[in-house]
Amino acid sequence: MKALCDGNLERYIRKRDFTYLNALPPIYRFAEKFRLELESLSLTIRAEDEIVGWFVFDGEEKETVLFDDERIGEEDRFLMERTRQFGSVTNVDKGHTLIDYEYVLKNGLIRYSERVKEQRELFPEDEYLKGMEHTLETVAAFTERMAGLVDETLEGCGEEERKRRIRLRDMIKRVPLYPARDFTEAIQAIWVIHFLLPLAENAWYSISLGRLDRYLYPYYLQSREEGMGKEQFVKVLHNLYSLLNSYADGACLLNVGGDGYNELSELLVECQKSFAMPAPILGARVTDDTPEHIWELLIDEKLFSMGQPTFYGEYSCLRALREKGLTKEEAACFSNNSCMGISLPGREFCSMWGCVFVVPAALEAALNNGRILDEACDITVPDIGTPTNTREVFSNFEKCCAYLLDICVKSYEKKARISESTDPDCFVSLLTGECIEKHCDRISGADYHSVTVECMGMVNASDGIRALDRLVFGEKKYTLEEISEAVKHNFTGYDQLRADLMACDKYGENSEADRFAVLTAEILQRLIRSHDHDNIYYAPSLHTLDANVEYAERWGAGYDGRYAGAPFAKNAGPSNEVRKQDPTSMLLSSSGLPQYKFFGGQPVDVNFQTDMVRNHKKEIAALIRVYLQNGGLQFQVNSLSSDLLRRAAKEPEKYPGLVVRIGGYSVYFNSISRKSKEEFIERFEREGF
Repeated sequence: MKALCDGNLERYIRKRDFTYLNALPPIYRFAEKFRLELESLSLTIRAEDEIVGWFVFDGEEKETVLFDDERIGEEDRFLMERTRQFGSVTNVDKGHTLIDYEYVLKNGLIRYSERVKEQRELFPEDEYLKGMEHTLETVAAFTERMAGLVDETLEGCGEEERKRRIRLRDMIKRVPLYPARDFTEAIQAIWVIHFLLPLAENAWYSISLGRLDRYLYPYYLQSREEGMGKEQFVKVLHNLYSLLNSYADGACLLNVGGDGYNELSELLVECQKSFAMPAPILGARVTDDTPEHIWELLIDEKLFSMGQPTFYGEYSCLRALREKGLTKEEAACFSNNSCMGISLPGREFCSMWGCVFVVPAALEAALNNGRILDEACDITVPDIGTPTNTREVFSNFEKCCAYLLDICVKSYEKKARISESTDPDCFVSLLTGECIEKHCDRISGADYHSVTVECMGMVNASDGIRALDRLVFGEKKYTLEEISEAVKHNFTGYDQLRADLMACDKYGENSEADRFAVLTAEILQRLIRSHDHDNIYYAPSLHTLDANVEYAERWGAGYDGRYAGAPFAKNAGPSNEVRKQDPTSMLLSSSGLPQYKFFGGQPVDVNFQTDMVRNHKKEIAALIRVYLQNGGLQFQVNSLSSDLLRRAAKEPEKYPGLVVRIGGYSVYFNSISRKSKEEFIERFEREGF
């Protein structure tokens, strides 16, 4: 029996009820599919349960069948998939959801139902409102059925167990439909909503908990006043964490801190260390005023060994949101969501992987008369001549980026229109902003539809421009044509030329190469943001997760000396060849980037040796503090040895619990690809400050 469920459930219902669902308009189809999915779940109750939550789907279905209106015509398909010719991908990413849990806990779903009914009285025939109403009725029926299933387990229970199960039954009958009254009810409500979000979206990842230590704190204080002790708080939280890890990919994030840490913040940090689970990710928001005892609590060898926490610079994040266009009052309400996003709870649709833009493709076109070196690509950027100096390289590069990004934007927005019309989401939309009052899906109804544009390989491209500046236009040791030929042939027969490319200074060394990275970044962020319109905000980002391995594996050699298929630089860090044990030069380079203009997120990754974490907490705190004060947004940590990783790669059965930090989240090392493991090991061999 599988714990909880995943995409199998949606595929199963699509296939089992295809004829019925296919005949329905998309909005009603969503509402009915949502109902059928919930009705297909069963309930498991465990002896240690403090909340109801083991909703189980036993089936398995690998095939995805498309409904008739989801089938794409050739013209639209060409427009949407044209980006793949230059290595880039667009996607309407429905994960990374961050709702306003504070509003849900205070008001319950009953308030959303009342708002829908108010609008239905004014617009009785509106289809989207009908879909929302049907969806809320389905949730109410689901919690009532769960209560009935709990009742079925009462027979044969001892008196104490019977009391416990009756308490569980009464709780699931109350929340999340009605406001939570205490800590346990609040956790119960959070879990049910948190479970329903990915089921509605069919995106089982990165559903964030937001500022948990803030909105849960009043319930914590109340329950403590009523006699609930620390041991019971920990039991309830352990139940929640276990449920999160029963289906999640580890990308569920919760925030602590920001404008201050409270007693619950500290308990959550303690639980994070004690439970030792991949999810949720702990996002520690820090300021100049964060107390030393909090730094002492956060900088912990056990936490660091799990890739926890991510440190967020509070003031840097606020500056980035103001740069995005938010008011000061709006920005103050932000929460970090999963995968490094900086979002407004309940007001934003975060398409976190909306576009992956392979920057080296634009550089290739800029240096080869508008042509990309891959012969399978039939795209030619017009009016691109052969550059004769570095200034002309940057001019060509900007034109090529503009041309290719325009293709990406058209692709994304076509996909978004199709998604909204054929695959609406009435449940998450009714929880988003004023979509109830607007009678529409969150794609068009959210206050902010943020499309993150991941600038994959940006550092490699800027290092390539720096190498040309030095070897072609400065020293005149090679011609541009010679280097392009070497790149085309993956440096076969060009050993000395590649050695000279590799010997050029690079981003991450606190050298002249950093200036080229800044110029490249400025071009990209300006072009990306020029596409903003209506509620759509294009968010520049240097966040890669471990996709720097996957995308680079499909791409050719680079002008920076990178071999074809070798990983791109990870996140806001340098190429692996540049990494050193001491991260100081890397952090100086990274903090020099205009990070606040890349409000889609860009962590920097640092690996610390265990004894360093144990014995030099103040020094590590100072390092992180200075980086964030100088403009860094996000600082990610690990504390693992390359020897340990090599042993785990060779004998995975001996290390089932080894957790590593990927990018926006942590996972078990055994779950990632062979290539990603190799990249981890190579990087950690060079690090270990």
